[in-house]
Amino acid sequence: MKRVVLGVVFGLLAATAASGQWLETTIYLPDSLARMAEPRCLVYNSQNNTVYVGGEYGECVIAIDGVTNEKIARIPAGKNIRDLCYNPQNNKVYSANTGSDDVTIIDGASNQVVATVAVGDKPLALCYNPLDNKVYSANTGSDDVTVIDGASNQIVATVAVGDLPYALCYNPLDNKVYSANRESDDVTVIDGASNQVVATVAVGNLPYALCYNPTNNKVYSANAASDDVTVLDGASNQVIATVEVD
Repeated sequence: MKRVVLGVVFGLLAATAASGQWLETTIYLPDSLARMAEPRCLVYNSQNNTVYVGGEYGECVIAIDGVTNEKIARIPAGKNIRDLCYNPQNNKVYSANTGSDDVTIIDGASNQVVATVAVGDKPLALCYNPLDNKVYSANTGSDDVTVIDGASNQIVATVAVGDLPYALCYNPLDNKVYSANRESDDVTVIDGASNQVVATVAVGNLPYALCYNPTNNKVYSANAASDDVTVLDGASNQVIATVEVD
């Protein structure tokens, strides 16, 4: 079996300008505990100083102690885990399971599964809305976003978006969620309070990734096929720039 290595870097030495990150330890997957191959996603639990790892195989999430770097739990989850996110208000970890069309919800204190929520087809990306305590699952196969209540673990809305939603991000200033839709070359803007679509913005070809700039209230879309980044104004939902990249 091919050995998959997960390098976890916790140390940072800044004694000189030339110094950088140092590899503190290497955690090997799979083993008798993990049984996971091809790790794909990570998330950090700040309350319990725990790192969670999800992967392609093994149908589990591995919890790693942030102090000792030891694996402390193997948590059963769905198939083909592609993303994880953390809810600090309720101390929960969410696993998007592309192969089983569901989201596993894990208690961050006990590392036990508290719920498994059926969402749309092929959930690929997650994000958290701290203002309304909601978790969003972008479902690539059904072209929608499932909205999960962070307290009750219940689905509160299913929002239709563009074709093949591939990435999500959150704007806390305007309480908006953005879905980058890879096949329709646009970004859907969702109101965080009402769960309604407030805009659909054309961007470059094959938008793959999103991020938010809180200093200038801007959202950035990385467009793989057109080799550019679209810049959206967070307040008006308008495109304010297109930046060519290599």
